[in-house]
Amino acid sequence: MKNPDVLFVILDSVRRDRVSAYGHDRPTTPNLDQLASEATLFENAYTPAPWTLPSHCSMFTGLFPSEHSITNGFSDQSLRLPEPIETLTERFSADGYRTAGFSNNPWVGSLSGLDRGFDEYVEWDLEIGVDGDTDISTTRDRLYSAAHGLLAQAARQPVFLLKRRLFTSNLVDRATRWLRATARDEPPAFTFLNLMEAHSPYFPPKDAFEALDLSAPGPIEPRLLNTKLLAYVLGRSDLPPERRERVLEFYDASLRYQDRKLGQLLSVLKETGKYDDTLVVIVADHGKTLGEHDRDGTPPHSTRGVNTNVPLIVKQPGQDTPERVSDPAELIGLFDLITDPELSPVAALCREEGALVEDYVPHTGRTSEPTTRWRVLADGTHRYIRAEDGREFLFGPDGRQLSEDQESLRNQFAEALESRVAKLSERGNEAKKNPEKLSRGIESQLEDLGYLE
Repeated sequence: MKNPDVLFVILDSVRRDRVSAYGHDRPTTPNLDQLASEATLFENAYTPAPWTLPSHCSMFTGLFPSEHSITNGFSDQSLRLPEPIETLTERFSADGYRTAGFSNNPWVGSLSGLDRGFDEYVEWDLEIGVDGDTDISTTRDRLYSAAHGLLAQAARQPVFLLKRRLFTSNLVDRATRWLRATARDEPPAFTFLNLMEAHSPYFPPKDAFEALDLSAPGPIEPRLLNTKLLAYVLGRSDLPPERRERVLEFYDASLRYQDRKLGQLLSVLKETGKYDDTLVVIVADHGKTLGEHDRDGTPPHSTRGVNTNVPLIVKQPGQDTPERVSDPAELIGLFDLITDPELSPVAALCREEGALVEDYVPHTGRTSEPTTRWRVLADGTHRYIRAEDGREFLFGPDGRQLSEDQESLRNQFAEALESRVAKLSERGNEAKKNPEKLSRGIESQLEDLGYLE
């Protein structure tokens, strides 16, 4: 099918090992599991960068962070993608698609320039960033948009019912209205969502706990747990085993609730008769460390598999037979796959020599600490990690560091990494050297998400 409708959903911070389609023993993602039963599941998909901003920019451009220049959230460069670099939405718009985006994350939208090319765009705080002619926003939605600054502040207060579900539910409802409206139209539609229930803090509804046979929290526990979790994320405290287990229960319940919303989107495609002929891509932008690794260790915890090996499921138009792919896959290939439906997922995504990941540490925050670039080359079994100063580490299938006597294998990975890096361009040099001033609303949200102290 030459110009199919496209549904592209990025599940922010979803860990591969907590998704039931990937073997988790709790049924956290029944709707995603159902999709996987008639789609292509990639067992070893790797994010181009282990945090939101550069990862999204890479998926939207087909470029690695060092190529598009969006590497570190508070570096001396702009937070916005350079204008000359085309995004996949701009490509779709030029090809006659109708386009809509609904973002749950402040990094993904006008702040980074990822709203470019959209006919409709709703920001994380329910502000209508780009208002098209589809009339998907209700009177209440427009009131939310007018009061988005107040909503941004209210979302940080103890009335945690406002915390995330209000935003997630509203964005998905608008997306379903968009899907219904464009199903009647002749031009194809590109629909993008970022959903971030899996990103701390966690306030899943009680019925999500009950669906997983977990103890539902009382009125105080969520606030206390998330306060302690934020201290862990900021490096101020450890995550002891008993607290970690409860955090993972909150995490799983959050996945279950988010999966319900994903099911809502897929149901609308089926109701409108669009499901069979739509290209559906569901992926995580990165994972999340929750006590597995020392957050101050070397190499950085962000370069380990729990952060870089992510779930990816692709249903091509007309596909109804499941497939599992074990070859290493790179998410930057999603740009080519999504914009060229005649390209097979394996051809677009898989790399025989291994998947490349780039990480610039620290990611964000107000710090004078210099930024260090780390690169990872992973083949689904081994993981070679190297810093720009020459420090290198090789990890085996069990996640343990291999001994120094593995020189031959280490040299093989080092040469393969050098080969990949030599092919990278520097198209992002047009980036401005003056970072944008953040609004207080965005600063507040980034503080609450653990990006700022």
